[in-house]
Amino acid sequence: MQWILQFIIGHRNGSSLMLTVVLSLWMLSADETAQAGVSRALMLYVFYPVQYAVDISTRARNIFAENKRLRRELARMSTRAAALEEMARQNHRLRKLLGLNDRFSHELVPAHVVVREPSGHLRSVVIDVGRNNGLLPYMPVVGTDGVVGKLIQVLPHLSLVQLLKDPASRTSVIIRRNRTVGILETEDGENFFVKCRTHIEVAPGDTVITSGLGGVYPKGMRVGTIEKIGDDADPLFKRAFVEPFEDFSRIEEVFVLRLSPQWASFREALDSLELEE
Repeated sequence: MQWILQFIIGHRNGSSLMLTVVLSLWMLSADETAQAGVSRALMLYVFYPVQYAVDISTRARNIFAENKRLRRELARMSTRAAALEEMARQNHRLRKLLGLNDRFSHELVPAHVVVREPSGHLRSVVIDVGRNNGLLPYMPVVGTDGVVGKLIQVLPHLSLVQLLKDPASRTSVIIRRNRTVGILETEDGENFFVKCRTHIEVAPGDTVITSGLGGVYPKGMRVGTIEKIGDDADPLFKRAFVEPFEDFSRIEEVFVLRLSPQWASFREALDSLELEE
């Protein structure tokens, strides 16, 4: 019996043809009642199970194909959702930056940070605008929340920004509440302070803004708030430690304030006097 099954399976095409021919000849010679019974039997026990199996197999293949397509679509939509989320965050930051237009009359040049200083001090960054955008050295740079720094080197398409974190940076500021003028500085790039006379009333929470002195920053730009008061090496002074509004570790987009030609002319004249000396 086993060899018969093996023969049929090994010669299934010929066996199927032979079976079809035999059934056809038998159907032709049988009466109508027998033909109807054989037709019903073939329909119930052969054609229907085969058709059912074919339908199940086709639906399974379609389900697998649809599942594969849906997984591919899900991966694409997940990637797009992540990109849209990042664009939404960037748009939020840029809208905050564009709000600076309401506070300052100077023309603002948008820029992206393209290079960060490799050291952990982060004293400077490079932005993707330069001389071709009408920029000049010493133009101030602002971020989403306050002053970032100033341009110290300008190339055709790039500019180097000196951050307030650079110990070499000095910024003239005013304590808004009592109008005390001082110099914002830092010795380590982390702790910012303004030296004040010991008799000057300064308190934590006071807002610090730019004074407009020095020919770099316009008056009234947000710098930070006083965090605490400490002693200075000179007994005649005290240190008002300042927490900057700008988070320098998260800077991505900034604006360069393109100041008026009169300011640029003043700076050129000042530079020429320094060269003559």
